[in-house]
Amino acid sequence: MRGTQIKTEASPSTTGRIMPVLEKISHQIRELRKTDSVLWMIALGHTFTHWCPATFYLLLPFLVKEMGLSYSQAGFLVTIRAAANLLINIPAGMLVDLIGKKALLMALALIATGVPYFLVGISQNFFWIALFMAFVGVGNYLWHPAAISTLSDKYPDKRGFAIAIHAMGPNIGESIAPLFVGVLLLYLSWRNVLFINLIPGIVIAFVLWKFLFGKLQSRAESKKGLSAREYLTGMKKLAQNPSILMLVLVAGMRSMTQQGLHTFIPIYLTNDLGLSSALAGLYLSVIQTAGMIGTPIAGSMSDSRGRKRVLTAGLVSTSVALFVLAYFRLNWLFISGLAVLGFFLYAVRPVIWAWVLDLSPKEVGGSTVSFFSGSQSLLSSISPWLCGVIADRWGILTAFYFLAGTVFVANLVVMAIREDAKEANALVEEPA
Repeated sequence: MRGTQIKTEASPSTTGRIMPVLEKISHQIRELRKTDSVLWMIALGHTFTHWCPATFYLLLPFLVKEMGLSYSQAGFLVTIRAAANLLINIPAGMLVDLIGKKALLMALALIATGVPYFLVGISQNFFWIALFMAFVGVGNYLWHPAAISTLSDKYPDKRGFAIAIHAMGPNIGESIAPLFVGVLLLYLSWRNVLFINLIPGIVIAFVLWKFLFGKLQSRAESKKGLSAREYLTGMKKLAQNPSILMLVLVAGMRSMTQQGLHTFIPIYLTNDLGLSSALAGLYLSVIQTAGMIGTPIAGSMSDSRGRKRVLTAGLVSTSVALFVLAYFRLNWLFISGLAVLGFFLYAVRPVIWAWVLDLSPKEVGGSTVSFFSGSQSLLSSISPWLCGVIADRWGILTAFYFLAGTVFVANLVVMAIREDAKEANALVEEPA
């Protein structure tokens, strides 16, 4: 009897290691829900800023077919959006830090999210579509500096978890949007779908303004901004930190993979595998749903077990999952493989953000986010176009191999980053 008991207790060793982590996450969620609604409301706003991009990726194959575009032209439409965001990031972060009105800027970001896509929907040639695609990131990239710096200041001891909850917003939006749009495309044109996309944006912007932003105005999140001297001092320290610069490179490579997959998985599913728009939307939803599950787990684990360990495991798993998907092409395992890929690809995102904010001067949190986003965009902006060129010349699966290799190289960079750097070393100096 005793031997049987010992065997029973020893067998669930893996479960015994996982359950405390899940219980900790559940406890943190309960505590945050009891004490503050700000985190959840900001995550809701973040959901919409990614709703429109998620719908566009599924609409892209239909746009390509109607306009007769090549893979490289399709990639260029996404690349020009990312490239234009480089011009948006820096001034967006400066506004957040120098003005300090984060609530107002988040409200404006929500309003600015859907309008450019509406303009794409009424455009009749490639030139105008490409032109308006350059502006579709305005709302999204204005949102991040205000929202993430607010969460970083408000939850310094649970930074990874708070950013992970914020990161669940796009996972929710990008999992629901493909399902919703996939069904709409059975009855409506891609242009009409873009018109309909304005409706949830208007509704969510009104709800958030009424129930969140008025509340934030009385909080520290809307405090007065920095002086010019404080801002420049903080930015100098930011640019001189080698760990932050290497994390920017890692984030850029991860973002390259995400942008490439966002662009070409829908095209591969609909044009190469011949799936319907509804089924393709379901497949894309699986990626986002898995990412939504992985994000809070990784964020919470990085708070307790270290950013580097969690980030390394996530990047290696992403690279392996992507390589297996491209190499074996097993249709009956494809949806499971997409789930594994989405779980790890999105799980590492809040870990990188939290690590960067750990090392950054909190006084320039908005500009840290903008500097980080803008710098990684240098790499991610070329990914759709480069993958399109590779797909045109060697096939679309070769582009997936390229993305798997990119994540692998990112992991090598992570191994060179020191994890013992302290946030205190990066504080903005007080002006004399």
